[in-house]
Formats: sequence, structure tokens, C-alpha cells
Amino acid sequence: MDMRKTLEDFHAAYNEAFNRGDAAGCAAFFSEDVALLAPDQPMVRGRKAFEEAYQSRMDQDSGGTHTNALVEYGVEGDMAYEIGTFAVAGTNPPEKGKFVNILKRQPDGTWKVTVSIFNSDGPRGEDQADASTT
Repeated sequence: MDMRKTLEDFHAAYNEAFNRGDAAGCAAFFSEDVALLAPDQPMVRGRKAFEEAYQSRMDQDSGGTHTNALVEYGVEGDMAYEIGTFAVAGTNPPEKGKFVNILKRQPDGTWKVTVSIFNSDGPRGEDQADASTT
């Protein structure tokens, strides 16, 4: 198993769904019992609640291009983690930040995110003029 390739493929497909405004497409990469810890919001549990939270985020921030960059990852049995950065360019204001995902191997062998934490590097628009990932 090449976890780096798995995560890179995951990000490519996730970004494609995000960039077309497809919250259900994004949610498909997350487990049924996912815990989403987004900035300035209460914790959200479950894929349906995740989808609703993301749809709200997409409705507020339509347009732009979402990208992720993998910084670090690790695997131990059926659990994995990843640390990365994200950016949304082409919005006003642009956004960039970081995330931590905990993934669990599913019975069918696929990996799904079971816990996702993300936050911006600063107030949107401040120090975020260049929303490219580093």
C-alpha cells in the first residue's frame, strides 16, 4: 500500500469536488460517523451534518480554487493521520490554512477520514493575499 499515493489521489478528487461546489462529493471521502472540527463553529458529527456544513461554507465562498498540500503522514494498522495545508485562491478574500485528518481503513479496503480539523492561518484576508500553498 502506498499511503502517499492514496492521500494524493484523495486530495485530487476532493479538490475537484470542492471546486465544482459539490458538498456531497466532498462528504463521500469521510466516514459515516465523521467528526468535523471547523473554525468558529461547534463540532459536527456524521456525514450528513458534514455535507450540510460544507454546503453552507461553499454557498458563502462560491468560486475560487481549493488546493491541498500534504506535509506529513503516518500509518499504523488500520489508522492513519495526515497533516497538510490548504488554500482557496480566487475568492475575496483568499484563504489559506492547515488541517489534520485521521483516517480509518474501511471494511472494503478504502480509507475514509473519521476526524477532520482545519483552521485558517489568520483572519481571512490578513496575510493571505497569496493563497498558494507552501
